[in-house]
Amino acid sequence: RPISFFSRKLSDSQKSWSTIEREAYAVLENLNHYRHWIFGYPIHVYSDHNPLSFLIDSASKSAKLWRWSLALQAYNIIFHYKSGKSEAMSVPDCLSRMT
Repeated sequence: RPISFFSRKLSDSQKSWSTIEREAYAVLENLNHYRHWIFGYPIHVYSDHNPLSFLIDSASKSAKLWRWSLALQAYNIIFHYKSGKSEAMSVPDCLSRMT
């Protein structure tokens, strides 16, 4: 059962970011928004974007992603990849994609 919702509209310049940058930004913004509730607890993030799961483990070529991966290390975060075609991801995915 959801206890809260949070969203933010991307600016025009943010819309031109790569997919990994937009996905990482969304995770970081949500973690910062709910940091008072979740800090110190393990956080499981399920995403249909597989490169996101390697964000913390590997060095990025982008300075922006490097800064964000350092910011994510403040949280006990565990990324899980779920295929976008799986039933678990199909419902939330329809909200963010035009078919």
